[in-house]
Amino acid sequence: MTEEIANENVTATTEPAKEITMKTYYWSNDNVPFRVVRTTDEIKEDQYPIAITAPDPSIKAPKYDWIEHKWIETSEESLGQRLTSVVEKLEDAQKSIDVLQEDHQKALQNAESTDTAMDQLQKTVQMSNRMMATLSATVLALTKAYQGLKPSDTTTETKGDAQ
Repeated sequence: MTEEIANENVTATTEPAKEITMKTYYWSNDNVPFRVVRTTDEIKEDQYPIAITAPDPSIKAPKYDWIEHKWIETSEESLGQRLTSVVEKLEDAQKSIDVLQEDHQKALQNAESTDTAMDQLQKTVQMSNRMMATLSATVLALTKAYQGLKPSDTTTETKGDAQ
């Protein structure tokens, strides 16, 4: 019997113990916003619902935003702060919109003034063109009339002291 026990000890080889390394990952979805997961598996990139990066320790109630690929705060306090921030941004956006609308109204008024000035300028140019056409026709008529006169009609005789 001792022989059998000795044989069993001899046949059993001692294998070196493999070191098991546990890795930490983070589970996050709509049902479970945050859970720590430890496994021997190695995950190299985010795979829904497992994120490989740890949330910022300052986040009280983390949840992973799978669209933005970052951890966000879901506590009521933080949501209130974010809501306040969104309201402030909306107010700023509304002010910007009001300024843009005022600028647009001014631009429309300037464009209207410019259109009026251009209409007046166009009328003035048209009147000038008509006047030039009339003046040109008059000059042409006078030139033709002058050319149609006989040379004797254009010379004046001077009476001199011819003694």
